[in-house]
Amino acid sequence: MVIIDIDGRGNSVMEAVQDMWERMLPLEGKGYHAITPVEVVETKTKKVVENFQITDPEWAYLKPGEGKKKAAAGEHRPPTAHEFKFKARVKLES
Repeated sequence: MVIIDIDGRGNSVMEAVQDMWERMLPLEGKGYHAITPVEVVETKTKKVVENFQITDPEWAYLKPGEGKKKAAAGEHRPPTAHEFKFKARVKLES
């Protein structure tokens, strides 16, 4: 079994959760599933500001639709922690 950490980042809690979903969906298609609840952490203070199950309907609606595609960005580079206020994290297992 392989465990992967997924971190979605954003300037709001909603943006971080949406980014987390976008990173998770391709892995779910490969057979991965969540093994921990989602934690949204404020990057500056490192405090958990939200904690919920992946199936919670209050947050599941942020999952991207099938017809949506992410806009192509210029050069890709991993973001640094100080660029975003929040990070949504979850562990996946195959």
